[in-house]
Amino acid sequence: MMPAKPAATVRRTLTVLPAPGRREATSAALADADARLKALADPTRLRILNLLASGELCVCDLVELLALPQPTVSRHLGTLRRAGLVLVTREWKLAHYRLAAGGDAVHRAILGCVDAARDAIPELAGERDVARERAQVRRGDPCE
Repeated sequence: MMPAKPAATVRRTLTVLPAPGRREATSAALADADARLKALADPTRLRILNLLASGELCVCDLVELLALPQPTVSRHLGTLRRAGLVLVTREWKLAHYRLAAGGDAVHRAILGCVDAARDAIPELAGERDVARERAQVRRGDPCE
């Protein structure tokens, strides 16, 4: 007796075409939204955005507050920076990060999601309170 052949698999591809005359603008806007949403899709990066919502912090502060190794924090900060969600100021060996101002609707929505997550998740609210105190200290006493 011959074994039965497996059923054929049908693959369908959906192609979404941009509106006439908007090909480049739509592609760039979709790419930006995609990068920003992917950057948000990690618990550590959500925590970093939550901490930075309290004010500018040094990488050493973020490492301490998150209780994560410095290379891990720096890698996540790089992802957030490339997505345009955070800005960095470098002074010698120190890097200070802050939230980028919400430029477009997607960016503003992401910042709103960070605040909503803080309101819904007690752990994030507690972390932001500690970060707010640290940011106030750093304004008067920068890390060295």
